[in-house]
Amino acid sequence: MRIFLGGIPLGCDNIGDEAILESVVGMLRRHIPGVEITVATADPATAQLLGVKTVPSFGFAGVPVSGFTAAVKGHDAYVWCGATGLSDYPHVALDLLERAHGSGVASFVWGVGMDDELNPVFFKVSGRRRRLLSALGMVGFYERHLKRSLSRRIAAILPHIEGVWLRDPESAAVLAGMGFEGAGVAADTAFTLKPPAPAPRGDRPPTLGLCISTQRQVSDLAGLRRMLDSVRASGARIVGIPMNPKTDRLLLDSLRVESIKGTSPRDVMEAAAGCDAVLSSRLHLLILAANAGTRILGIARGAKLANWLRNFGLEVEGSVQNCDWRKVEEHVLAALASRGDWDKVRDEAYARLNERFETARADFIGRLIECSHV
Repeated sequence: MRIFLGGIPLGCDNIGDEAILESVVGMLRRHIPGVEITVATADPATAQLLGVKTVPSFGFAGVPVSGFTAAVKGHDAYVWCGATGLSDYPHVALDLLERAHGSGVASFVWGVGMDDELNPVFFKVSGRRRRLLSALGMVGFYERHLKRSLSRRIAAILPHIEGVWLRDPESAAVLAGMGFEGAGVAADTAFTLKPPAPAPRGDRPPTLGLCISTQRQVSDLAGLRRMLDSVRASGARIVGIPMNPKTDRLLLDSLRVESIKGTSPRDVMEAAAGCDAVLSSRLHLLILAANAGTRILGIARGAKLANWLRNFGLEVEGSVQNCDWRKVEEHVLAALASRGDWDKVRDEAYARLNERFETARADFIGRLIECSHV
């Protein structure tokens, strides 16, 4: 069976996206013997790293979608596999799904998140157009028009593909509100990645892993710096775990935080396993840290972190726009001082996630196999 994976900007310096890809490739190989996988990515090294065929990342990194139809033909299935693509890059997502389906290739959405806020780059008016519409009192009308147009495309395209599974119930509810109520609920496939064996703690100081995204960056950087200084003053160590090895690392450097050198999901899990707690505004650092058994704290930049933390009965510490860094400091120091009942909470949450995931996974794999031309 031949499966084409794509639909998110793979190979573009986002370790979270690469964690999704690695976990989906592993899942397909475990459950479909002899499967041949093609990945649309901007990083040709992916071919050797995962043992797959690669093609350009259609719709991203300056690659037009026009070449996608020829590339996807000859495959049994096309899978849009994860991340927050239906709210971050909905036009690319829907265009590729429509083209694959129109080419006679079975099309699926697997493990995708749907944020409660659409990408402001595409759905918020700015610049000269905003000034003009503001003068006419039509900014709100126009932005609602953009969202209604997307909802019509969702309602026109998704009912005709072979299956849609989102990564959490909250995403399914958002998508239902935009016109498609037929989505199943799985989980983010990255939660299935196996962590390294825990390293002995020895006499190392309490350690906080940290990643602050440069996307929707923290507005109160001065407050963040004061919080980090207080954590250091307590005798704790802070380790930067950049989920974008380029842009996040630059920000962490500016915060005087030394970052790990590794750039793979395994490197991230190994680093997180060596921490007592992780504080992040990047969802997939929280997922990979939880995989490693490490306590997690999140700074929201959209609903996706809150949705993940809810599995553990946790709330976000605040948002990138509004955060009380003194309270964050209290919670960080408490997490560094004691694991509390984290191990029990984490294990129970993963048992629930795994039950939901396996039910959806069995359905997804079954439908994929039905599409095989072999």
